[in-house]
Amino acid sequence: MHKNRTLATMLAAGTLGAIALTGPTASASSAGESSAQAAGCVGTAFSGTLEPGKAICNGNHLVRMQTNGDLVLRVISTGRACWTSGTGRAPGGDTSTTFHQNPIGVPYIDINSTSQGRLGRITGAHSLCCLGSNANVNARGEFWVGYKKIGSC
Repeated sequence: MHKNRTLATMLAAGTLGAIALTGPTASASSAGESSAQAAGCVGTAFSGTLEPGKAICNGNHLVRMQTNGDLVLRVISTGRACWTSGTGRAPGGDTSTTFHQNPIGVPYIDINSTSQGRLGRITGAHSLCCLGSNANVNARGEFWVGYKKIGSC
């Protein structure tokens, strides 16, 4: 192995094997959330379902579907929550959020609990020319549903 190979190069080449992540857990109440703990990221956007514990991430920001039913926009490096859906009242782990494009009305995401039904709905917007096709977080820390900014850091 070459000494000058970066971690990313070794991961891409498949020469590193498994990595053990250590440190505080990535719970909603943790004071900080490291980039390694943000590994539950599924990309910068979702257009289907975001399961509990999974997140969309971009730069130093993420939007995580927490196991208690709360959808939270947070700064990764400090753990500071910038926006929350206010739906954190479900039993652990039976929640998810689903994006709906809704071409007749506005796009929206539903936050659902298997045991309690719909906990909340966040409505977005379409633009004059285009239908909003996902919920996403950008590198500036803005959370969007379609073409409507929902929250920012």
